[in-house]
Amino acid sequence: MAVRYERVILCRGTSEKSDSQESYVNAFKIAGYSCECLPTLCFEFVNTSQMRTCLLTPSSYHGLILTSRRAAEAIELASKEDDSILRPWKTLPVYCVGPATESFVKTQLGLENCLGKETGNAKELAELLVASVAKDTAPLLYPCSEIGRETIEKALSDNDIGVHRIVVYKTLPNECLEHELLKFMDDVPKIFVFFSPSTVEHVVNLLRKKCYDLNKVKAVAIGPVTSQALRDAGLKIFATAGKPEPTSLIKAISDSERCE
Repeated sequence: MAVRYERVILCRGTSEKSDSQESYVNAFKIAGYSCECLPTLCFEFVNTSQMRTCLLTPSSYHGLILTSRRAAEAIELASKEDDSILRPWKTLPVYCVGPATESFVKTQLGLENCLGKETGNAKELAELLVASVAKDTAPLLYPCSEIGRETIEKALSDNDIGVHRIVVYKTLPNECLEHELLKFMDDVPKIFVFFSPSTVEHVVNLLRKKCYDLNKVKAVAIGPVTSQALRDAGLKIFATAGKPEPTSLIKAISDSERCE
């Protein structure tokens, strides 16, 4: 298949390289695309002491819910002064969205009892939780960002499953975003891949500020929530990946190109 839009811009995360980021870049290169990353967000960890207190009482919880790597990093930060804090959690289930989060949990936190890597978003993970967690269990500990949606909380509450939500990080626009975005504001057709509603908000706001023609943006979303954020921002959806991993993303783009 001939690639029509050879240039792919990944709107995600910080300027720091990660294994997850590299896996996307390498997969796109193998598929015949030129792939670059636009550092869109930065993160500030909060409530670390409160998170540590929760981790010190594992008997109070049925398990963990982790919908992002950043939430797992918050646990790593809260437990870094004493590795033994996480030892009692090894027997408890850890429900993760996607393989990247699960991989980090296993390698960096040493927690092996992971479930849910096949889920691609919070809605799918919520369905798994409802199907597998009994109503009379202890609550699930759910560290997340301040802009985390209530998808999981509502699903659990509606099914009488307890959950303790704690905000452990804040999501902010990267201070270099405007400068870096200028590199991609030419007339060459390109695909912008958005990984979260936050990336949609910050990138689209800057494109509008610079009077960039949004019709030139082939907007691709990771998951239905980000797809809806793009629609709300007035962009036409080119493709939506069902799961947050390279294979699913490249297939969604390839399928859309064939349909054009």
